[in-house]
Amino acid sequence: MSPGKRETTNTMTTQAVKKSASKYTAAMEARIAESAPINQAKAESLAAEFGAGFTGKSVIAKTIRMGVAYERKQATTKAGGKIEKKEDLVAEIGKLVEGNLDGLEKAPKPALQAIRDFLVA
Repeated sequence: MSPGKRETTNTMTTQAVKKSASKYTAAMEARIAESAPINQAKAESLAAEFGAGFTGKSVIAKTIRMGVAYERKQATTKAGGKIEKKEDLVAEIGKLVEGNLDGLEKAPKPALQAIRDFLVA
């Protein structure tokens, strides 16, 4: 080695990754696959069928890891209604008034909903 150059060494160590045994049997995995597409209700039903130690969330996680189709629960507001984006509200108001509404998307959502409802009525 010449002066001024340092020898570099790799200090990274490799560690063996332990794979835990799955608590799902081949029959359970087959049952999940044949129940596709899985949704929250089906996952809860399968968890009850599989017995103690299985939850709806664990069945959903297994479903996703297996690559089986999963239908997510639709997001809703606290009141149970569908979620509306402000951009969609502004576009709808723009169609009703047939005008350019640049900057209106910065308005509070309840105000936009009230304007839309007033124009529709």
